[in-house]
Amino acid sequence: MNGSYVVASLATLLAVATPAPVVATEYLELVDFRLIDGTGAAEHPVQRLIARDGVIVMIDSTGQAPTPEATATWTRIGLDGAWVIPGLIDTHVHVARFPDAHREAERFLLRAVKAGITGVRDLGGDARALAEIERAGGRGELLVPNLVFSAMFGGPDIFKQGPTAELAPDRQPGEAAWAHVVTEQSDLRQIIAEAKGSGATNAKIYGDLSPELATRLIREATRQGMLSTAHATVFPARPSDLVEAGVGSLAHAPYLVWEAVDDVPGDYQMRTKGPWKAVAPDHPRLLALYRKMAARGTTLDATLYAYKAMQSYPGVPKMDWTETAFEWGAQATRLAREAGVRVTTGTDWFEPRDDFELPHTHEELALLVEAAGFTPMQAIVAATQNGAIALGRGKTHGTLEIGKVADLVVLDADPLADIHNTSHIRFTVRAGKIVQPQ
Repeated sequence: MNGSYVVASLATLLAVATPAPVVATEYLELVDFRLIDGTGAAEHPVQRLIARDGVIVMIDSTGQAPTPEATATWTRIGLDGAWVIPGLIDTHVHVARFPDAHREAERFLLRAVKAGITGVRDLGGDARALAEIERAGGRGELLVPNLVFSAMFGGPDIFKQGPTAELAPDRQPGEAAWAHVVTEQSDLRQIIAEAKGSGATNAKIYGDLSPELATRLIREATRQGMLSTAHATVFPARPSDLVEAGVGSLAHAPYLVWEAVDDVPGDYQMRTKGPWKAVAPDHPRLLALYRKMAARGTTLDATLYAYKAMQSYPGVPKMDWTETAFEWGAQATRLAREAGVRVTTGTDWFEPRDDFELPHTHEELALLVEAAGFTPMQAIVAATQNGAIALGRGKTHGTLEIGKVADLVVLDADPLADIHNTSHIRFTVRAGKIVQPQ
């Protein structure tokens, strides 16, 4: 008998006979804290929360006390009356951009977890880098936020210059599976299938699309099981066109203003010239839009921080239109919430580029309270439960309940007394793993 064959056969038998290494079950027990669970229920004291392998199995008398396996590890931490909230979710980030998408995205996401951000939706980046990071996170090699990322679609002019032209630097702009030009002649079924093949689970509808084409695109994405997010006006497709098409989220509250205009221009560049002084946020057409969004479950990714920051951000030229847009958008966000729309905390300006140590998600929460009239509890729900729903993860993330993933933030100060206290972080827990702040 051939010796090499015998060796190979023995190796095969040993591989089959050798059991896989046993991974010890990990338990995390948190003791003595005040719980804000993300559902909107009142804050209340909790003596004991237990997570098994990153999933909550017991909160006081709710759930079943586990019997640890002989090989299990058990970590017990007394919190001495600290506050616990669900991990925060930013529904509008762009972390994987030219020229070093993977390195920069990994750096920002690792930093985000330390700052209490346990979920993000990337709305335009290099899908190759994001897919690699998502896979590494799934294997436990990187402790990054729960990640949903997008394929971006728009008319031909969208990809000619600026950041949208750099989403795939080694490809012709607008021809990557995750950054694709769409026209009336496009095979939408094939385009969406290729987008899914890149790993993207969300379709980002950007601009320069007719109502008819935007509708076809959203419905094809939905048919193939993708989530969808659109700029609140896609020019010339107006907000109600997108809502009626079944879009999951609308981004940028100031762009809702175009709902009240008889003829929406066909050029996406007009987004900076909204009629914010001429159209009130409570215009009858807008009130009808808010009701329609609430009825259909369309979430609003308000991105107030981006407009506020453009007024005074160091190193960025002041853009006069952003002050009016911010004030209008804040009031529209308030009215949308009052109509029952789920508002989320998307920043569109996630990563710090100045002296701030934390992602600007914390600033978005503060603006919902200080500019849009939310209570601190409503802002926390926006940043947790609503964010998880927008990411398609509402059944597993976003609230601290039995059976949900143990993504949470331990705070040293009461966020209901002052929403800025979400930044007073003792530590974060991501899927049951403790992450110390930076």
